Amino acid sequence: SSGINAECPLRPGTTWHKPGRGSIENVHDLPAEKLAQRKVVKIDIANDEVRPADYKPEFDPTKYSHERGPLSDKWQEQCEPVMTCYKLVECEFIWRFLQTRVEDYIMIAERRLFTNFHRQVFCTHYQWKDMTMADIRALEDATAEELKDQRTNRGLQGTTDNK
Repeated sequence: SSGINAECPLRPGTTWHKPGRGSIENVHDLPAEKLAQRKVVKIDIANDEVRPADYKPEFDPTKYSHERGPLSDKWQEQCEPVMTCYKLVECEFIWRFLQTRVEDYIMIAERRLFTNFHRQVFCTHYQWKDMTMADIRALEDATAEELKDQRTNRGLQGTTDNK
């Protein structure tokens, strides 16, 4: 045995969407020992730095020109209504000498993924905000087919570690 934990170090987390500005202390109802270990990472889709390789003007909330944008520097204090997306991400990579380094890298990658994704969701909401559940299911089915085609015919794509 190589001593490597063969299980995926990321555990599927839970997501809650709640009204308000992120003030719920323990939305995931964590036990005391996990709550003590938890690190809260706030993401600001308008003001957090985005890597040059990830930046796309069409997904920049400070340039978004539909009914809910653009977002100002103080958008989190000024927008109404406002909702907070609480995500619980757990990461455990058990391998001496590399554990902290790998876990830190994974959490940085998760933050990057969530920041980019939520910027895109905000800047495209006008495309889906009036959809019915039937419309959403049809979009999901079409997306699943497109992803299947991409995996089969074009290989892996997506976020890389470029700077």
